[in-house]
Amino acid sequence: MSYIQNNLQAGEEIKYKANIHWYIFVYPIILLLLGAFFSCAQTSIIYYIGLLLLLLGLFHLTKRILLKVGAEYVVTNKKVILKSGILSRDALELILSKCEGVRINQSIMGRILGFGSIIVTTGGATNKFNFIANPIKFRNEINAQIQ
Repeated sequence: MSYIQNNLQAGEEIKYKANIHWYIFVYPIILLLLGAFFSCAQTSIIYYIGLLLLLLGLFHLTKRILLKVGAEYVVTNKKVILKSGILSRDALELILSKCEGVRINQSIMGRILGFGSIIVTTGGATNKFNFIANPIKFRNEINAQIQ
């Protein structure tokens, strides 16, 4: 059972669950493709650069898979729950009445593909969560639950 399901209070129900966007896999895939291309070279220095790129690509791919699997971003009728991590856990449970602001950052690519960062502030604390698919819907759901 997920962290979210285990920590719901009596009468609390999930209203919206955000996902991590597929764009997080673009950088590792580019590294892997460049590594595969360069590792086929006949020159030894380019071959070793290709192997290095393959290793970096595998490292970043593993890191991004763990991010995707370990992230849960949920709006309930009582609070916002933002949890990341598998082995170590970073969880923010924010009561809706204490929510001071939700900020969305989107790059040009984020606007085109539909992802962005959500910055939640409360009492001087700021928490940023990157690569959220459809961040505007997430913010709108938070605002709908506050009202």
